[in-house]
Amino acid sequence: MRLPGRRTWKLAGLVVVAVAIVAVIAAVLVNAGGHARRVASVPSLPPLLTGVPARGSHARLFLGGENFWWVRGRPWAVAGTLLRDGLSPLLPHHDGAEVDQLAAVPGGVVAHLSDISTGITYGALGRVVFIPAAPGPARVIGRATVIAVAPGGRRVWVQTGVQRLNHGEGVGAGFRSPTWAINLSGRRVSPVLQLPLGLVGATEQGPLTQNLASSRLQLWSGVTGRLIRLPVPSTADFVAAGRDRLVWASFGRSPALHVTDLRTGSGVAIGLPKHWVLPSSSYPPQPASFDQGGRRLALPLDRTDSAGNVNAAALFVADTATRTMRMIPGKPVPFPAAATEVADTLAGSWDRHGDLWVLAMSPDYGYYQLGFWTGTGPLHTYPIAQDSPTALLAFGTR
Repeated sequence: MRLPGRRTWKLAGLVVVAVAIVAVIAAVLVNAGGHARRVASVPSLPPLLTGVPARGSHARLFLGGENFWWVRGRPWAVAGTLLRDGLSPLLPHHDGAEVDQLAAVPGGVVAHLSDISTGITYGALGRVVFIPAAPGPARVIGRATVIAVAPGGRRVWVQTGVQRLNHGEGVGAGFRSPTWAINLSGRRVSPVLQLPLGLVGATEQGPLTQNLASSRLQLWSGVTGRLIRLPVPSTADFVAAGRDRLVWASFGRSPALHVTDLRTGSGVAIGLPKHWVLPSSSYPPQPASFDQGGRRLALPLDRTDSAGNVNAAALFVADTATRTMRMIPGKPVPFPAAATEVADTLAGSWDRHGDLWVLAMSPDYGYYQLGFWTGTGPLHTYPIAQDSPTALLAFGTR
């Protein structure tokens, strides 16, 4: 079971230093020429990823967190700008914002900018922004606490959540939140549905929620708002969704990853490696990433000791055809022995060339490292850099 809101609670307590934005934001977001800044490597810090030094790349990446980066070519040559601190025209009159979700859509990327300045308990009501991959203006297309992009990428489900709860007592199992779909121009293209708080994904039929109180995973008709029966147990934990399939996890004596065909109810199960579990660290959940063929799924797992304490994380690739799961080359990223809370540490995203990009974040959010794996041979790594991205999206991701 995933623990709701851990990252949101953590973000609500961050103190963000205001930095003035003096250029037009749309031009800076998508234009690498003239304003690229070099992110200094940090040789004194231990590497997060184990591999061989990368010798150039064809990187086209988006990174999100306290900053937003549009990466082209070599990952340490980063063009970007801040989308925070109330100084951006995308988030006026607020003290802070984080890019906490990134999703691929036709022609660019949709980002959710969470406003962390208001002390909101579950989710932060921020902006939904379409950022084109080619030169052109970024634009706000909606407001939401969480988003889920429908298959094909032309509809974005938004949920407005709840801004303040009674004395922080939590969300009741029956709590409902306005949820609807918009297109990439920001026009509403579905009825306003009253759904349980906890939007996690979307299928061709409609949005998926995992109730933050009961943890029950449910599929809803995007037209009528009626509940659609899911051929999965009530204890299923959401991992990823596609047009007609659902990826979920089961626990117990034999924890496994399941891929279920929503049309037929049939599916495959892939056992998790011993002592490895799915992270239970954030809402919204970090997205798992399918490759272009839809066969391989990249997702992070946490390693536990005999007492059940998490001590490391690694990125794994699940192959739905062979029903196997393997860790990418390298060593697991260890957590500090004194850590009392485990933050999201790894993210993976496939690009259109079939390479798997990896973002490793230090547990204290002080620095990060990028790398890529071609599917054979070692992991290729770039120098460590200072900053705190938490989201990764390779251009061309499904």
